[in-house]
Amino acid sequence: MEPRLEKRYEKLVRSHMQAGHQLAAGVKSILSEDSAFNQTQAAWRFFNNNQCTLEELSQPLIKAAHELSEQESDEYLLVPHDWSHLSYNSHKNSKKDIYNTFKKCRGYDLQSSLMISDRHGGPLALVAMNLKTKTQTFSTYETGLEGLTHLEELSKRISWLESQNFHKSLVHIVDREGDSVAFFRALNNRNWLVRVNDKNTAYKDGLKRKLKEMIPELVFTQARPVEYKGKIAEQLIAETTITITRPAQPMRKGTNGKRLPTVKGAPVNARLVVAKVVDNAGKELAVWYLLTNLFDVPASTIALWYYWRWSIENYFKLMKSAGMQLESWQQTTGIAIARRLLVASMACVCVWRIAHAKGPNAGELRKILIRLSGRQMKWKKEFTCTALCAGLWSLLSMQDLLENYSVDKIKSLISDVFGDKK
Repeated sequence: MEPRLEKRYEKLVRSHMQAGHQLAAGVKSILSEDSAFNQTQAAWRFFNNNQCTLEELSQPLIKAAHELSEQESDEYLLVPHDWSHLSYNSHKNSKKDIYNTFKKCRGYDLQSSLMISDRHGGPLALVAMNLKTKTQTFSTYETGLEGLTHLEELSKRISWLESQNFHKSLVHIVDREGDSVAFFRALNNRNWLVRVNDKNTAYKDGLKRKLKEMIPELVFTQARPVEYKGKIAEQLIAETTITITRPAQPMRKGTNGKRLPTVKGAPVNARLVVAKVVDNAGKELAVWYLLTNLFDVPASTIALWYYWRWSIENYFKLMKSAGMQLESWQQTTGIAIARRLLVASMACVCVWRIAHAKGPNAGELRKILIRLSGRQMKWKKEFTCTALCAGLWSLLSMQDLLENYSVDKIKSLISDVFGDKK
């Protein structure tokens, strides 16, 4: 990327270190020599500049992931993958770019991979992203992904991530959409953790049964207290080894409009971890059926890793209504939105660094940012990333102000308007 574009990129990242408003979701103007209109024009040109490729814009994120993975993780790097619909019903002038993903809902399909720590479950950096429009898939790692199903594309994305020479083993975590025997077979020699349907069948001790029918034979042990819907509950864990032999059922349809025939494959030997959440009276509140090919990690840790998968949902929330108001952005093409997404994701990395930082100075900085954000925290809740983001913008604006105006000048301006107040 050209030096001038790198400089603009850095300014845009800083402009996204703020919690936006639905009615004012544009790029914020920083206090500099440029006017607000000039900064708006520069941002528009950047997001529509073909020289700013997604691959180049993703490199700072990959670099941050390498750096933070050494600082914030122990043995494994957890990578939850997920999909999120972006609603853009108001973009009436980009019909050929937008497609209907739900009834009466038009927008884009955002496909993301987020690296999180195996030490505390906090997010580190976005490491891969696709934005699917009606006609194209804009990707940070590969072209020609059009026409692939979610899991076909995800298999390619995982292979690419494995080739990035991270110094620790990756564990790929997928929610229920990853419950596919073809997907399990495609992830040969990769570490994976997937939530599965309890009605699926598998072999245990030579008998073929549904997963939920194996529950009475399992021995549950207490793992840890957890918070469930605002109340303290207990998590129970049990595990067993199963074998899946069923053929894969492709989601793709043939030229005749019918689904393709089933595909036989090698047996999949996996570890079934069942995690229950019960109240004080022993009533079952929730249950997860987790399948993994990791046999040397404690079952309670496997359940905790899946619980930490929620970090990617929090990332979507920070990008959308709770933070940067992604679905109110005024960019009207898929590629422009994809470029801005990568810029905003780098701003998220900066906020997460503040959130994970250790030491008294880091704690003091977080307290200052929360006060500057003007937000109230729940009891015993030190901070939220959204509040840190809002406070960071106020702090950076104050820094810019003090670099351009002396304290006496600021007092003089206030005095001229309101008069001297003793």
